[in-house]
Amino acid sequence: MKNKKRWLAFAGILCAVMLVVMMGRTGTLRSEEQQEPGVTKKADGPVERPVFISVPEIFEALERAPVLFKHDTHAIELEAEGCEVCHPTRDGKVLFTYPKERDETSRDALMNAFHDACIGCHNERSAEGKDAGPVTCGECHVIEDSYLAHEYLPILPEYYEPLRDTYHRDCLSCHQDPAKAAEDAGGLDWKRFYVKERQKIEDERPEVFFDYLVHDKHEKALEDKCELCHYISPGLQEKLDREQKEPSCQDWLREIEEGGSLVEEDQAHSRCINCHLERADEKKDAGPVHCKKCHTDIERTVEELADVPRQDCDQEETILIQIEEEDVRMKGVPFSHTAHQADTRGCQDCHHDTLEACKTCHTLTGDEKGDYITLAEAYHEETSAWSCIGCHETEKKKPDCAGCHHIMKTGLNESACDTCHTGTLESLDNATKIAPPAELYPEDMDQEMEISILENEYKPAKLTHEEIVKKLSDISDNSTLARHFHTEKTTICQGCHHLGPVEEKKNPPQCSTCHTARKEPERKVPTLLGAYHQQCLGCHKQMGGTEEEMPQSCSGCHEEKQAPAAGK
Repeated sequence: MKNKKRWLAFAGILCAVMLVVMMGRTGTLRSEEQQEPGVTKKADGPVERPVFISVPEIFEALERAPVLFKHDTHAIELEAEGCEVCHPTRDGKVLFTYPKERDETSRDALMNAFHDACIGCHNERSAEGKDAGPVTCGECHVIEDSYLAHEYLPILPEYYEPLRDTYHRDCLSCHQDPAKAAEDAGGLDWKRFYVKERQKIEDERPEVFFDYLVHDKHEKALEDKCELCHYISPGLQEKLDREQKEPSCQDWLREIEEGGSLVEEDQAHSRCINCHLERADEKKDAGPVHCKKCHTDIERTVEELADVPRQDCDQEETILIQIEEEDVRMKGVPFSHTAHQADTRGCQDCHHDTLEACKTCHTLTGDEKGDYITLAEAYHEETSAWSCIGCHETEKKKPDCAGCHHIMKTGLNESACDTCHTGTLESLDNATKIAPPAELYPEDMDQEMEISILENEYKPAKLTHEEIVKKLSDISDNSTLARHFHTEKTTICQGCHHLGPVEEKKNPPQCSTCHTARKEPERKVPTLLGAYHQQCLGCHKQMGGTEEEMPQSCSGCHEEKQAPAAGK
């Protein structure tokens, strides 16, 4: 009887575990619309995101599910006791490691240190009649739906086939979708069904972006005392003293104190939060100490930061990016800090941890300091957020630009090299504006055109040619980036007339020259109907206008023909 009860209990556990497995195998993941397990959503404030308890490599494989820990909930509840109740201190500073008494001499010793700290505190608070957390294994080590997204799945050893086991066959037959043959079900060693398939779950939290607004707040609160956050090495300080110079903004941002990076998680937490705690104790304006107040999903846009002052780092407003080496065969690139600052959210949009020049770490042939990324790659890599080309490609994906650029070849083209590598600062003044339509159109060009390719079903579509050109020209003329690269008068025309030669005062080739009226495309060239729809609808969708401004439905462009009256 006891054995039967054990088997029934185990069957229930196994069903639950196999359900997790099958969900994982069929790709069932949490959708964006579903609430993230453990996440507390509030309409009036930031979201609390639980974190995985970080464990060192000593725990290669967990016997139970990792613990999702609500840090902010604990911090708020224990605010009177302070961070020191959980974290150790050194020289009056809180060290954000856990547990407070940490023993890493063995796996069991470290596990017990965690349990003593958490369960010990919960038992103590419970004895005092205070709100307390769980004290049993299953209450903390719970398999959440979120683990599926992290590939937290049980390992299924081949030597155990559950569908051939009398006690499990009925349960598993319901927990399969679609149903599978016994040999396809996979095995399960019931003694190891809590083992993780992936070695470590990485915690995913929104990054903290130190934009111009956040910097400006710190600058004012700290009364322009850069040394409270930034660092100057003894060597650089001696050099400045010999030259009888005060440190400039660039000096403060050239170096990182060893163990003092403001972008590394542990170091940033230690420096920032300790500073906030000290200022709060002194009754001064202080920053947040709770995770959700810094790690939010909110990122301010360039437009939202337009009126925020940019840091004055004593940089030259315009520079010529030039590599002084014999093997360099390209002309220098003129660069305007002022223009780029206006289109960034913070210095780190372009720079990494310091304000050193790119060539300091990224050499022509690659160097260990720059992760062997060459200088050419650093400037031209299309997928990099820090490279010139990568940033420009991102800009081209914005609605105003994507209308034309979404069907164009990305990256460098034949004219791009000469456009940037001019070798003179004077070329920064060569920004152009698109020529007015009157300077481009042939005298016999109609301002409104009709497209009648669907004339059997619809009335001709009206193409307001001049209105479209005017709108695209205005977008280009209001963009610093576009004015620099749209160097030809007919650039806007090439958004639609993408292959044929376009010359001012001349009619371009008709679309039907390349795109035929066939029903099926040949040689990967769209038919005329396909070309119109790809070009027009593609632009409308990318630019995201309203149905009235940029129709995306059939009737938005094509007025349906009225059926003839009966007897006529």
